[in-house]
Amino acid sequence: MIFNANANDLQEGDKMDSIISLKNVSFSYDNNVNVLNDLNLDIYRGDFIGLIGANGAGKSTLLKVLLGLVKPNSGKIIKNKDINVGYVNQTTSSEEGSFPATVYEIVSLGLKKKPFHFINKDDKKNIERVLELFNLTKLKNKSINSLSGGQMQKVKIAKVLLSNPNLIILDEPASGIDQESNKVLLELIYHLHAMKKTILFVSHNEADLKKCNRIIMLSDSTIKEVK
Repeated sequence: MIFNANANDLQEGDKMDSIISLKNVSFSYDNNVNVLNDLNLDIYRGDFIGLIGANGAGKSTLLKVLLGLVKPNSGKIIKNKDINVGYVNQTTSSEEGSFPATVYEIVSLGLKKKPFHFINKDDKKNIERVLELFNLTKLKNKSINSLSGGQMQKVKIAKVLLSNPNLIILDEPASGIDQESNKVLLELIYHLHAMKKTILFVSHNEADLKKCNRIIMLSDSTIKEVK
């Protein structure tokens, strides 16, 4: 299940097991200049990849391609049949705070239950375990309106983890939070990798990426592997 991986089992990306491959992928908006141009990228099971690049370099577009939100103009995307992708964006509580819900309710959305399907005992146990993992148990009945930016990011990552993804995409999750909250968040991200989660971590702060086994940079519409 989700929580049983041992940090001692951590391995770098398995070079024989690509979970997503981009082959000569190009993308442009309204058939203008390519934002992504002839990209080739393999994400291997167990990778911890840092993604860097200047504003406007195409990082958000690359994430949209990986998430299937936009289709490339040319090239192929090959996905492992068992892939389950979790995505955490860079927004904070100010964007989601108008939604009247508790921490527990938001995290439980990670179960992806169909309408009118009730949460069973096993579901409740998993929710409680992920709340405990993220040190959110004491906050579970609080409204998300009352959370700090760092606490809200923890809630969103906890929700994603509950869906048991094998690839987690983090789009600048530390954006807009204080230094202490950033430190806590990074430790949680490192722990997720120790749980054998494959991670693609977008950050402007290269110091946050020191534990990545690979770092790729988007520049001039192309990818360069810098680590």
